[in-house]
Order: sequence, then C-alpha cells, then structure tokens
Amino acid sequence: MQKKLRITVEGKVYDVTVEELTENGHAAPSYPSIAGTGASSSVVAAPLSAPMPHVPAAAPAASAVPGAEICPLGGVVESVDVTVGQKISQGDRIAVVEAMKMKTPVHANHSGTVASIAIKPGDPVEAGAVLMTIA
Repeated sequence: MQKKLRITVEGKVYDVTVEELTENGHAAPSYPSIAGTGASSSVVAAPLSAPMPHVPAAAPAASAVPGAEICPLGGVVESVDVTVGQKISQGDRIAVVEAMKMKTPVHANHSGTVASIAIKPGDPVEAGAVLMTIA
C-alpha cells in the first residue's frame, strides 16, 4: 500500500510516496480504515510457532493419595517450607508457587506429620498436582 507523506529535512519540504513492505520485500496487504478514523491499517502475519510442550504434573492426582496436599494453581515451585517428618498444623504454610510473576502461598489442609514431598524449588506444577502427603 502506498501512502503520500510530506517530510521536512533541514527546513526543506518534500512530498514523498512511501510503500509499506513485509520483511521479505513484498508489498504489505492493506485493510479498511481503523474504526472510521480514516487511518488505514495493515497486518503482517507472523509465522506460527511450535505448540507449547505439555508439562506433566509433579505427582499423581490428589484423589488417588490419602492425606495429599494439592497445588491450587499451575506454576513453578518457588519454595518448599516444610521437611519430611515435620509436624504441621492445618493452615501452616507448606510451599510457595509462582504463577505469572505472582507468588502464592500454599497452606496445609491437614494437620499431621509430613510423610513425603513430591516437589522441590524450580519444579513446574499443574493445578491439582500432589505437592506432599501428610499422615
């Protein structure tokens, strides 16, 4: 698409015709004006990227494990705040998961002793993944 423009360089005025090109040097397609402003728009399609790989859960589904503490959201484990054998109470913070640059504390739903931990800092987790079990 060609556009007529007026530019001024060091006090001299020039009327020029400009053609918008794609990265490969072809004329860019043009489309009707934007919301009735009279300004035309053009769109250059970017190549499709490969689909994002599926990240498996850190452990089996919570329903399969008695005493399981499950992850409330998908993200990356920022910290694990308990150790195996530690006694904890319902409501204690057991881990922190980071998702979209927000750190979310995960609190225990059960009181008892930490029997196993299925995650470590840096692990990707999905919502519903077992983080640890409490006996």
